[in-house]
Amino acid sequence: MIELIEIEKAFPNIQAVYPLSLTIQKGEIHGIVGTSGAGKSTLIRMMNLLE
Repeated sequence: MIELIEIEKAFPNIQAVYPLSLTIQKGEIHGIVGTSGAGKSTLIRMMNLLE
């Protein structure tokens, strides 16, 4: 299981990820979609503990 509770990320002059809570149960498949600059890569980097 993956559980994120109220995570957020800000860079100077931009809020990359607004407060977000997410729970993914074992075996579930999810996709992350959004426009360019929406914070998709930042969210994945946060989930992988790279941010």
